[in-house]
Amino acid sequence: MKKLFIFCFPTFLFFACQNTETSKAVKITGTIENPVSKNATIRYGDSTLIAEVVDGKFVLNFELTQPEMVTFKHGPESGGLYLEPGDNVTLFLNPAEFDETLRLAGDGAEESNYLLAKYLLNEKYNEKRKETFSSTPAKFAASMDKIKTENNQHLETYSSANQNMNSDFITNEKSSILYTWATSKINYPAYYPYYAGDEAPELELEDDYLSFMDKIDLNDETAFENNRQYAQMTNAYINSMGQKAGDGLDNLAGMFEAASSKIKSDKIKSGILSKTLTNFLNYNDATGAERYVEMFNKMSLDEKQKKSIGDTYATAMKLLKGKPAPTFNYTNTKGKAVPLEALKGKSVYVDVWATWCGPCKREIPHLKELEAQYHENEDIVFMSVSIDKMEDKEKWLKMVEEKELSGIQLMADNDWKSSICTDYAIRGIPRFLLIDKDGNIMDKNAPRPSSKEIKEVMADLAQPKITSMK
Repeated sequence: MKKLFIFCFPTFLFFACQNTETSKAVKITGTIENPVSKNATIRYGDSTLIAEVVDGKFVLNFELTQPEMVTFKHGPESGGLYLEPGDNVTLFLNPAEFDETLRLAGDGAEESNYLLAKYLLNEKYNEKRKETFSSTPAKFAASMDKIKTENNQHLETYSSANQNMNSDFITNEKSSILYTWATSKINYPAYYPYYAGDEAPELELEDDYLSFMDKIDLNDETAFENNRQYAQMTNAYINSMGQKAGDGLDNLAGMFEAASSKIKSDKIKSGILSKTLTNFLNYNDATGAERYVEMFNKMSLDEKQKKSIGDTYATAMKLLKGKPAPTFNYTNTKGKAVPLEALKGKSVYVDVWATWCGPCKREIPHLKELEAQYHENEDIVFMSVSIDKMEDKEKWLKMVEEKELSGIQLMADNDWKSSICTDYAIRGIPRFLLIDKDGNIMDKNAPRPSSKEIKEVMADLAQPKITSMK
């Protein structure tokens, strides 16, 4: 299933209030027309189950203690399914038309089929996200209302025709549609300049633009724990408050202040601020952030959260500008090891990417253009480190050749668990690093090749440094 950006069906942790003591078997019997892989996979929580596909058939048996959203994967695509303890379903798929043909039948199939149909309903809106988010406030509001109305109608029609659907699921879905609508409206001011471009008119919004949030309860702990759309909405709302406060530490301060003033629930407050603080520490210079780590520790009652923040802060302090860059040593396309320390004396621009990553591939033309511009400059090195799985090494080699990628091309040894990801706190790609001539960190989250900022940075690095003579 194609990656969604905005208009996606809900993936939620479902109904913690239900009885979770009894584990019951779940069975999926599958038929795949013209399979494109030897395996069919189910992922839920931290568990991954793999079944061999033989003559287009497979069986997956596992146990659930409560209703769950699971991810079914075959070949390069995947789809979200909803399953309950005791469900016994059959699955049908033609990989050539993955989204259109993935369906379930049997006891417990109705909710999954609803979600799959909802995905197709919203796909057309997702494809128009640039047009939608670059439109005027009035047109944008009309588009959001239309999407919400269509989704509510879809839910009503489908649930009326399928009386066996879980009533809690239907209630949760009604709320999810509202929360998704609200999240898109919250994000509109931030997304508009990105999609509309530099030449677009400046966005003018009423001072009370976010007043629709006054009608939504921001202290619903059950929804925060069990409905991911609710969590995303509250996160987006507090983040929008931070953006008004400014950049860097001002942004962080704004989010802490907004969370304290808008949310009374300590559980929700600490849940939002743990993500806020983690993201800040992973992507920004941590200088001055100790104050907010201490504030979080005093507020949160979750020891696991506090330990995670402490570990993240410790890593961030090792990645301050001027600190020694964590080393790594990976092999190039010819199998030769290239240690980072071998490049001391040169400025190194590192691209951490993977062949499966769409945004990474969109940066490639800009990276090639940047490399070509500084190709003759021996003081600047361009390095790309793939975190593809080792089993996909041939895909990496093929893409390097087909796209004529230059610079130093390396492949990490353990995908997301490779030292470059753990040592540099890389949680998403593409990610770019800048390492100076002394082997120290210049920027742990450097501008992308497509940005204006990197051109200024590279121009400065290319300038010959004049040492005064006495």
